Amino acid sequence: MSVYTGSCHCGVVRLEVSLSNPIVRLLECNCSICTKKGIVHLPAQERELRVIADETKLLVYKFHSGVAQHWFCRICGIHTHGRPRNNPTRLTVNARCLDNYHDLRASAELVYFDGMNHPKDARDP
Repeated sequence: MSVYTGSCHCGVVRLEVSLSNPIVRLLECNCSICTKKGIVHLPAQERELRVIADETKLLVYKFHSGVAQHWFCRICGIHTHGRPRNNPTRLTVNARCLDNYHDLRASAELVYFDGMNHPKDARDP
């Protein structure tokens, strides 16, 4: 079991991610919100993520279809994790919030995801 910890910028909200295997792949999405947040996604199952400190300081932001959820700290504003629209049964952790992000980023493959041209955004003719 590989366990990773992290937090928002002010440290009030703390996370723990428990994965079966070490992190070898991270995702970068080019959609409008991911680009503006600068998030690097670490996909996780619901059971793999625990908020271990002050979940009461989290707020959720939804837009457009309202399916995707973006949790952020109400004190410092940092996005810690979310529920993606393309697979709302899972979560994505903001890998940049993990305590050892720089080491992870140096060893993990960064995979590009074209969220800007997401098929669920296509308009019917």
